[in-house]
Amino acid sequence: MSNVAREVIWPSADGNVLVRAVFLHVGQGDSTIFLVKDGDTYRTVLVDINRDEKNGGVDVAKLMKDLLKKEKGKLGVFVNTHPHNDHLRDVVPLSDEVDIQEVWHSGHKPGKDHDDAYQDLQEVIKKVKKKHGDDAETELTASSTVQTMGDAKYHVLAPEEYVKEDIEDEKPEERYRRIHEQCVVVKFGKDHTWVIQVGDADRDAFEKHIMKKRKTKLPSQVLGGSHHGSDTFFKYEKDDTPYKKALQKIDPTYVVLSAPKRSESPHGHPDKDAVKYYEEEAGKDNVLHTGKNRECFICDVFTDGDFEVRSDTKLVNEYGFTDDDGDHEKDESKSKASKAVAPAIITGTQIDHRPMGRTS
Repeated sequence: MSNVAREVIWPSADGNVLVRAVFLHVGQGDSTIFLVKDGDTYRTVLVDINRDEKNGGVDVAKLMKDLLKKEKGKLGVFVNTHPHNDHLRDVVPLSDEVDIQEVWHSGHKPGKDHDDAYQDLQEVIKKVKKKHGDDAETELTASSTVQTMGDAKYHVLAPEEYVKEDIEDEKPEERYRRIHEQCVVVKFGKDHTWVIQVGDADRDAFEKHIMKKRKTKLPSQVLGGSHHGSDTFFKYEKDDTPYKKALQKIDPTYVVLSAPKRSESPHGHPDKDAVKYYEEEAGKDNVLHTGKNRECFICDVFTDGDFEVRSDTKLVNEYGFTDDDGDHEKDESKSKASKAVAPAIITGTQIDHRPMGRTS
């Protein structure tokens, strides 16, 4: 029996992939897999999770179960950038399908009116700590130190400790308003080649904190665009002059936006102005949108510092929800329906298996 997740995502044992990042199509939400080389195997990190049946998103819990079968279901780390539903929906079913070894999170504590996703996260943390001990939970804090994971590196650039303390002292509604200011920003790679995931980190997070404390650490070749392509990365209000200094400092070759089609998004994601700013920085062909054709994007950082980005539709074909899905089981009718909504792999463009050179 074929295992599509394994076939598409897991690097070959004799290859030279140092870090593989898989930006999953999960509709109105975010979920990114990082595979980090560790000797002759890979450590698996999942950043955020979402379940969006309406917009044909991937069933992440089911996909991860397939992906980790040879690892006896062990997921090295689940990272939550912030406790919003579209970054945590299905985290409890995920913990039922795989053995989460560690949970890393922002430390944000919402008020009772906004804590549904937070309670799901706490349930999972309790479960993980019971099995793996108190050290299995880590509240992430920005650091000037680059950390080692296997043969590669990772670097936490947000949130700052003082931001967490400041927001924690606020009243519940103000804490909720500032949740994106306390969002985890983390990147994986080595030396001069990085993939950065910023969750929903907003203008305040970057302009007031990250650019003042971690500016020199921002440059990255591939950027998981902020907040599903929302303009909150650039503006406070629609008519504001956009703040572009953070994007310019990241200086990405590629930007990946995790959102459904704009017509499907309840928030109009990705925002037209935001897309324009990303295109000005990276080029129109290099701003990639998971929901445009319902596809995933895979970025490989190689041991020699080169990298490449390519598109994939097999994961959506196999694991994408369809209109008639009522549960996690996949049958023949679902397979046919899924293939009907997912296009063939992009060809003839620079994102289809084209290696890119190292940048400084």
